[in-house]
Amino acid sequence: MCPDEFDEILSALDRETARIRVRVEPRRYNKPATVISGFPTGVDLAETTRSLKNRLATGGSVVDGEVYLQGDHRARIREELGRLGFDPETIEVSDIELPRKGRRG
Repeated sequence: MCPDEFDEILSALDRETARIRVRVEPRRYNKPATVISGFPTGVDLAETTRSLKNRLATGGSVVDGEVYLQGDHRARIREELGRLGFDPETIEVSDIELPRKGRRG
């Protein structure tokens, strides 16, 4: 077994055992942002973010090891991360509702 194969096996194992947490936070003007944290070391966050942005048709960025996506994507994020190789059983999606603010809230 060459070192490249070993690294691929370790990377796949890390993806399957990671505890990824998904939550929604209010951002500027009380707009929702989906925050994904808990990625294992060795995951290319830039590439993962790029794939999620394309699949969910939204904007986003990586800040301090967390992926921020514009909008509330909790309904689809488990499925999309599963397509990227993460185990859907290890993804924790928070169902806490955002507080309502402003004149209409």
